[in-house]
Amino acid sequence: MYLKLALLSAFGVAIFNGTAAVLEKITADKQKRANKLRFSFLFRLFSDLPFVVGIILDTFAWVFTLIAVHTLPLFVAQPIFAFGVVVTVLVELFILHKKFKWHFFLSIGIIFLGLVLVASTATPEKAYVVDYIFKWSIWLAPALLALLSSFTVRYNTRIANISLGALSGIAFGGTSITGRMLVFHHPFWRILAEPTFWSLAAYGIVGLLTFTVALQRHNASIINAASVTFNTIFPLLIGVFFLGDQPRHHEWLQVGIGITLALAGSVIISLSSDTNKRLKIIATTGAAKPSL
Repeated sequence: MYLKLALLSAFGVAIFNGTAAVLEKITADKQKRANKLRFSFLFRLFSDLPFVVGIILDTFAWVFTLIAVHTLPLFVAQPIFAFGVVVTVLVELFILHKKFKWHFFLSIGIIFLGLVLVASTATPEKAYVVDYIFKWSIWLAPALLALLSSFTVRYNTRIANISLGALSGIAFGGTSITGRMLVFHHPFWRILAEPTFWSLAAYGIVGLLTFTVALQRHNASIINAASVTFNTIFPLLIGVFFLGDQPRHHEWLQVGIGITLALAGSVIISLSSDTNKRLKIIATTGAAKPSL
């Protein structure tokens, strides 16, 4: 029962995050290009309805993330979260009234095969209790990511912009790590006294701000691919080496093949998406022209 709920929650994360990414980009493209990482930029975005709806969807995804990672090992949860790339492209194509290309269906098939392989190795488990050195490292990491992003955003180069996407992926991955570490108390409100809870919120804010700025400065497909890659790999490694995540019957080969397929399919879809410029048309004119 708990395993099924966790798996459904993981797919819920993909659906809500994938849809929110499109709405947030529409709003981000209306703003002047950001040259500094400032929270005032994030506050300005809240004046636009698509961004507000996107944040609401992200909030639901955040709740589903807690449910998923509380039961699922991160090497199962993260590839499913990466399925959000497929959702993003589906929403984009729906908005733009575009036809699906053959490589899209091929990539979806590859992703589903990978997810089936990974999910079939899942078994309900809780994370190891970690020492204080590791906890403090995780708690303070959002500040380090914010500093690195603030430094990187000063440079308007291809490498710098892709690096922002990668840093946002690490930050989003941090929400999964802290969610896996989080201990739920009774009564529930006592969770507010947990540093891990506030660290989780910090990862989300830094990730959202960095990702939104990156979307402004470079092709959304490239940024999404960088974010998804690091959002998948970083927490996966932390889960295996520090949190005790293990597949059922030690089926590591099956896990490795499944993760590779799911990640490869997600990146292929991101890189082959050509909807970035047309979404900017929506941001500036408020409408999309149907494809002929």
